[in-house]
This record gives sequence, structure tokens and C-alpha cells, in this order.
Amino acid sequence: MKTLILIPFAVAVALAAAAGLCTLAGLPPHGRDLLTAAIVAVLAAELALIPAWLMRKSEPVKLAQAALGGTVVHLLLTIFMAAAVVVAKVVEPTGPFVYWITGAYWLSLAMLVWGLITLVPKQPAKVRQA
Repeated sequence: MKTLILIPFAVAVALAAAAGLCTLAGLPPHGRDLLTAAIVAVLAAELALIPAWLMRKSEPVKLAQAALGGTVVHLLLTIFMAAAVVVAKVVEPTGPFVYWITGAYWLSLAMLVWGLITLVPKQPAKVRQA
């Protein structure tokens, strides 16, 4: 499943580019916060693929429901893991981690949805005769 590789790659490239822009603008990119946000977002997105992956050979309706459930799993895992790193004092709650995790979340969500869409087969709907 190429999505397992594309999600971390896209997040790494985007956050590296954002860190480069911060450096060019004379702002510190706060590497620990950036790396922590990237790890949280990628882990949440990779784990959110599991429901749809388990249902990949079932009916398209069940697969679509599992994909929707995966996006909810992604949201909840991101919130819980972000809260865990703040509570564990890995990052400061008032620091740039909030901004890095927001960007990483939305990017990983977009990549996750793209990956989930590719799992759903492209077949015409079956019409039942009454």
C-alpha cells in the first residue's frame, strides 16, 4: 500500500519546506516541536488506515464506512497523542507545537483521505429491481 509511504513523505517534505521558510524569514523553526508534530500526525494517519485496510475486500459500502471511521480515528489519535506529549512535557503547550501539529494534521488528513479513496473500487452502482 503506497499510502503507507506517501503520508510520511508528504508530511516530511511539507514540514521541511515550512522549516526552511521559517529560517529564511529569520524565525527559529523549533525542531523539537516540528519533529514531535510530524511524528504524532504520521502515526495517527498510519493507524487510521487500519479499519479500511481490514475491510478492503468487503462491499464498497462497508469499506466507505470503515474509511469514514478511519478519519475519526485519525482525529482522535491526533488529539490524544498531542495531549500526551504536552502532558509529558515533551513540548510546551504555548509554544509553536500547536501550529506545527495543526499543519501536520491537515496535511496528513488530506493524504489519508486520498489513500482511502484509492481503496474504494471504481465500479458502477448495482440497481435493484423492485
